[in-house]
Amino acid sequence: MKALLITPDHVVKTVEIDSGLASLQKAVGGMIEYIPISDEVHAFIDEEGKLKGKEINTIATMVCRKLEVGLQPDDMIVGDMIILGSLNADGQSDGSSYDVPDSFGHPWLERN
Repeated sequence: MKALLITPDHVVKTVEIDSGLASLQKAVGGMIEYIPISDEVHAFIDEEGKLKGKEINTIATMVCRKLEVGLQPDDMIVGDMIILGSLNADGQSDGSSYDVPDSFGHPWLERN
């Protein structure tokens, strides 16, 4: 699947990952935590990232704040964030992950 990877060192790039839990865990470096971004996309982070002392991911935090996905005012994203599509070819959400749409992004979210 085509995914968008956002890292703490300000890298935003499109990557290929396999489908499934193990691939998501490998992509974020731990047990996954789901973050609903929009109807079209969803994100995953390491749910224990703060306990592991992972670095603050300012771009991922900014994405969550701009899109109002429910971060508490003093909360932040740490570690890598993977963003995937949530709609199949028919435009339906069936609980599976799909390629992140090329249309996802904003001027402040430039891909490498």
